Amino acid sequence: MQSAIKPLIRTIVFYVLSVFMVAVVLVAGTFAYDAIRDVIVSRGDLETLRRVQVDVASYRERQAGDLAARLGAAQKQSLATVDRRIGELARELRTNLAQGEIDPYALLRAGPAQYAERLASHYETALARELAAQELGYLQQVRAQLVALEGRAAAQRELERLHRVHIAIDQGYRQKRRQMDQLGYLDQRRLEIELLRGPVLDQLVRDVAARRIDEQRAAAACNAQKAALDRIALPKQLRAFSIDGTALDRAVQPLDELVAEVENAVSAHPVSRIAGLLLSALPVACGLLLIALAGKFALRAFLYFVLAPLVTRRPPVRLDKAAPGQRIEPSASAASQTVKLHPHEELLVLPRYLQGAPVAAAKTTRWLLKGRWWTSLVSGMVMLTCVRTRSHDEQVVLSAADGGLGELALIRVPAGSALVFQPRALVGVVCDQAAPPQVEQHWRLASLHAWLTLQLRYSVIRGPVTLILQGRRGVRVRQADGGHMVRQTATLGFSADVAYSTQRSAPFLPYLRGQTDLLYDRFDGGHGIYVHDETPSVGREGGRVKRGLEGLTDGVLKVFGL
Repeated sequence: MQSAIKPLIRTIVFYVLSVFMVAVVLVAGTFAYDAIRDVIVSRGDLETLRRVQVDVASYRERQAGDLAARLGAAQKQSLATVDRRIGELARELRTNLAQGEIDPYALLRAGPAQYAERLASHYETALARELAAQELGYLQQVRAQLVALEGRAAAQRELERLHRVHIAIDQGYRQKRRQMDQLGYLDQRRLEIELLRGPVLDQLVRDVAARRIDEQRAAAACNAQKAALDRIALPKQLRAFSIDGTALDRAVQPLDELVAEVENAVSAHPVSRIAGLLLSALPVACGLLLIALAGKFALRAFLYFVLAPLVTRRPPVRLDKAAPGQRIEPSASAASQTVKLHPHEELLVLPRYLQGAPVAAAKTTRWLLKGRWWTSLVSGMVMLTCVRTRSHDEQVVLSAADGGLGELALIRVPAGSALVFQPRALVGVVCDQAAPPQVEQHWRLASLHAWLTLQLRYSVIRGPVTLILQGRRGVRVRQADGGHMVRQTATLGFSADVAYSTQRSAPFLPYLRGQTDLLYDRFDGGHGIYVHDETPSVGREGGRVKRGLEGLTDGVLKVFGL
C-alpha cells in the first residue's frame, strides 16, 4: 500500500528548500550587486578625480610658465611700476584668502555635474594664491634692490657736482696765483711787507688767500662725498626668478592624497582584486587555449595523416588461421528470446534477464564461470542463474533489461568454430553440462592494430556453445566477405578466422571536429561474421567526470580484452 504522507513530506521539504535556496540566491545577488556597484561608482569617482588632477597640473604648468616669463624682466622695470604691481598682488591675495578652504558638503550639494568643475576651481585658486605669493616676494626683493641702486646713484651725482665746484674754485685760485706771479720784482717785495703793499696788492693777497681756503674746502667736500659713496655698497645681483615647486606641491597635496586614497580603496576591493587576477590571467589563458587548440589540431593531423596510414598498411590480426568450421548461426535480435534446452544442456544467465522458466526446471546459483573467474568478475557474469530443463520442448524466456533500449541475440557457435567476443555484451551462455565454455585468451603485443586500439588481449570462445549477447537498439550480425568496417565502440564480436584490422575514417574534417573516431574496425573473410550494436552510444551519455572515469577504466580493461 502506497503511503500518502511521504509524497506530502517530500513536497513540503522540496518547496521549503527551494524557498531557502531562492532566498540565499537573492541575498548573495544583493551583496554581489552592491559590491559591483560600489566598485563601479568608486572607479567613476577615481576617473573624475584623475581628470581634475590632470586639469590642475595643466593649469599649474601654464601659470608657472607665464609667471616665469613675466618676472624675467622685473629687474629692468621702474620703481613706480614695481610698487604698482606689488599693490595689485596684495589686494589679490587678500581676496583669495577671504574665500577660505573648500567646503566638501557644498561640493556634494553641487551634484556630480559641477563637482569636478568646482573641485578643479578650488585647487586652481590655491595654486594662483601660491604663485601670487611667490611673485610678491620676488618683487619685494626687486624693489629693495631698486631703492638701494637709487640711493647710490644720488650720491654719485652729488660727488660729480662737488667735483665740478672744486674744479671751478681751483681754476679761480690758480688764476689769482698767476696774477701774483706775474708782478714785478718790487711788487713781489712789497707783497712780503704788509705796510708797503697798497690797496691793490693787499686785495690781491686777500683774494689769493680766500680762493685758497675755498679750494681746500671744495677738495675736502669732494673727499668726504667720495668716502661716503664708497661706504654705500652695491647690492648683490638678484638671482633670476624660479618657481618653488615644493610650495606648489603642498598646495595640491590634499588632491593627490584624495586620489591615492580612492585608488587604494578601489584596488583593495575584493571585486577589483578578482577582476585584476582574471585580467592578468586572461592572456595566459588565451595563450594556453590557442596552444591547446593548435596542439590538438597538430596531434589529430599527425595521427590522421602519418600514424593511421602506417597502421592500416600493417598485416591484419587473424586469431585462428585454421580452416573455418561450420558456419556460426545467429538469430535475429529482439527484446525477448526463447531458449530451448536439451536435457544435457544448461543455461547460465544473469538473473535480471531471466523472464520466465518452466516450473519443473531446475534453477540453481552459479557464482562464476568455471575456470574463468576473472573474466566473470570484470564482465559482470557473477551470481549466475543456472537453468536446466527436463525436455527440449520446455521453453525459457529471456528479455533485455536495459531500460527498453536493449535487445538480445542468440549466437550459436558450432563445434570447430570460434568467436571473439566482448565480455561487456555477454549476458548468458548455453553450454553442455559436462563441458563448460572453453574461453581462450590471445595476446597480440606485436601488432600495431592492437596497440593503436589499446586491445592487446582477445577473448575467444570455442563451440559448441550458444552466446546470449545484448545490444542497444538491437544486435546486427553481418558477413565479413568483401571487407566491412564499423565503429570500434559498436563491435561486440567476430569470427576468429576473420582478418581483423583497422581502417582510417574519412573524411578528415569530421574527425578533426571530434564527430568520428580516428580508426574503424575492419573485417575481411569469406565465411566469417562480425557482430555489432545498432546504436552503441544510446544510453551512455553522462557528465564529463563520469565519462572520464568510465573511459579510464574501460581503457584499462580493453587492454586485457575485457
